[in-house]
Amino acid sequence: MTISSIVKNSSENIEFKSIFIRPFDSKKGPMLTWVYRYPRKDITKNYSLEESVKLLDELIGHRFSQADMYCIGRDYFLKTDGRERLTVKESKTEREATGAHDKPRQRMVEESAGFLHLLEVTSADGHLRKDKKDKFIQINKFLEFFSVAVQGLSGPEISVLDMGSGKGYLTFAIYDFLRKRAGARVRGVEFRQDMVDLCNSLAAKAGFTGLDFVQGTIEGYDFSETDVVIALHACDTATDEALYKGIRAGAQVIMVSPCCHKQVRKSMNPAGLYAAFTRYGIMKERTAEMLTDLLRASILEIYGYETRVFEFVNSEHTPKNLMITAIKKRESAAGQPEAWKEVEELKAAYGLEYHHLQRMLAESF
Repeated sequence: MTISSIVKNSSENIEFKSIFIRPFDSKKGPMLTWVYRYPRKDITKNYSLEESVKLLDELIGHRFSQADMYCIGRDYFLKTDGRERLTVKESKTEREATGAHDKPRQRMVEESAGFLHLLEVTSADGHLRKDKKDKFIQINKFLEFFSVAVQGLSGPEISVLDMGSGKGYLTFAIYDFLRKRAGARVRGVEFRQDMVDLCNSLAAKAGFTGLDFVQGTIEGYDFSETDVVIALHACDTATDEALYKGIRAGAQVIMVSPCCHKQVRKSMNPAGLYAAFTRYGIMKERTAEMLTDLLRASILEIYGYETRVFEFVNSEHTPKNLMITAIKKRESAAGQPEAWKEVEELKAAYGLEYHHLQRMLAESF
């Protein structure tokens, strides 16, 4: 049975805000690993089942008010009002077992891939490093969606831009996936020159001749003649810049994973019933996130992109897990005023004067 329990903190006096709990088999028998989530770090501790039950008894209903447990076939959600009253809800799920006797899952990239060792995701003998497990899961999950997004692309060459490529985990994975196709070229664009130099060195060692990295920014880089634009975790309006340049370049596929939503959060001022969504700080933040990305998806649709918004990897592996994928399917309707009706109504409902992506596109076209 696979369990992922999330214990959420209700006290402002406790530095960590949540705990993620997962089972694993140790030499001593079944154990549970507890990941304490702090604002700037995670601390992992392992406890026996008996120790875990005792700790949960001390936490839930006293220092924490909510616990969620995800199991095979059914999930459970517990809430307490801090006194004697407990509420437990359950729901069915289609989650499958992942035990030792289950059929091995087919991955997009295996641990034996050479580039993973160069990037220090795996050890010299091809085993996954414990501290890179989440990164390995993220790489495989991203490639699943990437493979679907690009399957309709044709032509002798495919050009991919990965903006803000960092150490290049996904950039290398993308090239490894595409290199079987003749003419595939992948470029990572990163502001930090030391990362650019490191990734170019590793690409040469891997023999990835169609992969390179250059120093640059989303705002300053030329997106022309690009088939696929990727920008993961570009902060605030940098995501809008990537979407804008992808649309301007006529990219066939655009994939972004937004990070921060300051522009909308600072400027929205809803009236009436909608004002309730900004009454509490955390709700205002989440409302701004949803509104920002809903407007982005709507604008992409207006410009002829078939758009999906989804969680591309579980939040236990990365908190920045929302993905917007847009595939060019039809002609733009941006010149038709009625196409913008929903966008304008959403902005009016939340007292939003402008949306950065819409403003850039309007000024450009």
